[in-house]
Amino acid sequence: MPTRQTRLLILLAIVGSIAGLLLARERLALVSLSVLIWLVLEWTLFRLRVEFSLRRFSCRRAVNGSSSADGTLWTGRPVTVETTLRLDSVLNLSNVLARESLPENLQIIKGHAAASGDIGLSQPLKVTFDAVVPGAGHVEFRGVSVRLSDRFGLFVADRFVSARQAFRVLPTSASPEPGHPVTKRLNTQMPPGIHRLQRPGGGSELLEIRDYVPGDPPKSIAWKVSARRGELMTREYESEVPVRTTLYIDASYRARAGSFGFRPIDQLLTCAGSIAQSALSVRDPVGLVTFSETGIRRIASRQGSRHYFRLLDAMADAAATDAPPPSVYSSELLDFAGQVCRERFPELIDHRVNPPRRRFWPLRPLYRRELNRRSSMAGVLATLYGLPFSMIFRLERDELLLSQWLQRFLIDQGCAWTWPVIERRSRELHDWDGKFDTLTHELSRAILHGHDNELFVLLLDLVDYSGPLVRLEKVIRLARAKHHRVSIICSWPDAAPPDFARSQDDGQTSPDSAIFQKLLRAEQQRIESAAGRLRRELRRCGASVAFATDPNSIHGILAEADLARFGRVTHVRSGR
Repeated sequence: MPTRQTRLLILLAIVGSIAGLLLARERLALVSLSVLIWLVLEWTLFRLRVEFSLRRFSCRRAVNGSSSADGTLWTGRPVTVETTLRLDSVLNLSNVLARESLPENLQIIKGHAAASGDIGLSQPLKVTFDAVVPGAGHVEFRGVSVRLSDRFGLFVADRFVSARQAFRVLPTSASPEPGHPVTKRLNTQMPPGIHRLQRPGGGSELLEIRDYVPGDPPKSIAWKVSARRGELMTREYESEVPVRTTLYIDASYRARAGSFGFRPIDQLLTCAGSIAQSALSVRDPVGLVTFSETGIRRIASRQGSRHYFRLLDAMADAAATDAPPPSVYSSELLDFAGQVCRERFPELIDHRVNPPRRRFWPLRPLYRRELNRRSSMAGVLATLYGLPFSMIFRLERDELLLSQWLQRFLIDQGCAWTWPVIERRSRELHDWDGKFDTLTHELSRAILHGHDNELFVLLLDLVDYSGPLVRLEKVIRLARAKHHRVSIICSWPDAAPPDFARSQDDGQTSPDSAIFQKLLRAEQQRIESAAGRLRRELRRCGASVAFATDPNSIHGILAEADLARFGRVTHVRSGR
């Protein structure tokens, strides 16, 4: 396509040609016509060069030195990406701009995702950068956007070279507290679900001192007590046995909304991975239950490193956006979908393939422009998904239907569109009753089929909920009556005002303004008040409450495991 300068040059050449013919200025007309002919020849040569070269582009990407189609990454750990673009042709192209199509769940920390220069058979173009993955889930590299231009910069052509690589992103566990034991001392392994039985075993806690019985090992004789009493006495120790821990993770739409790394589920998964690692390090079985609007996934309690990575895989699947959120249309959604389409399907935006409709109604120019944008995206969706021709007119007029297809398109392209479709405090977009029904049913089922002294860890996005907690309190009291321990970890919401992203263009709501600071303090007070209410009401029924942003929250869960295992806390920890 011609650039803006080329269009201006064409316009001047046409005007000069007409003026030269009308005013009988032969030189002016000849120069103007020569410029037009030269532009046509340049355009023809550029089109032939582009069509001949685009079929011979090849792309190879190495992520941390691996070029395999799939792999595993970790949150918060640096990733080195090196993309090599080659042209298998005898022709050399100049002024080539290559830009890596980055997924949303990736942040560059060093280097750039674009490179420009010449490319040929023996001269590849490389894009190298270091990045970090802030949130768990999935990361998929789609390919490289290539912009070609002629030697004078008069014409450009945008194309997309596909090179897919998919990676599963596992949550990184937090470091355990210094001094917390990572291995049991003398452990006699018992069947899972049986905890701290008051009977002799191979533990390290003294149970009782009794009379010596022939056959007792000599190392168990209490010599000092025997010397005082004048007869042999034997020490008996408690039996250290596993404590089964079950993690319940809230993976609803609301928990997955927000920026990667700051979503509620990112906070919860960091805590869940740390708790699972700590429990499995002392050979305690760990189970997992993830629940959302789309269903429930259960993983039975087991031990071992293979089971730990199976838990991390399930957490990564729970963090990924697997289905579109409730459909709400907005102009920002249409803009974002158009941006993705221009980057990855530039040939479908071409006016020769998807020409704009010439309309004279409605009379309002802004609304008419909006309809033209909808019509263009409807044509792209119809081409990609094979929709009938009549569907284009329905998508153009039906905002709800268009939003559903746009969200499906973005999810298929690896883009998790959540803001501003889903706002953090939107009550109508979150099924609180369905969440409590699922959670209470699963917890009651575990209590019914479980044994004594198990540990249930509930990782929930619950701070913004202002309704009654009667159902949750009932099932917690039931668990406590069965001698189980219940710990709750809630994600800590962002204190930024919900509508700040839409109103930041206004000078009165900039981050440095007094109005914004007052709104920020009011939002912080509201969050702290809601957190205090949750802590009071849930502690009243016997559950410990912590928040994911507090580094001591994981240590509190480990203290609950110690209480279930030994009947006491092995190390003193500070709580929030």
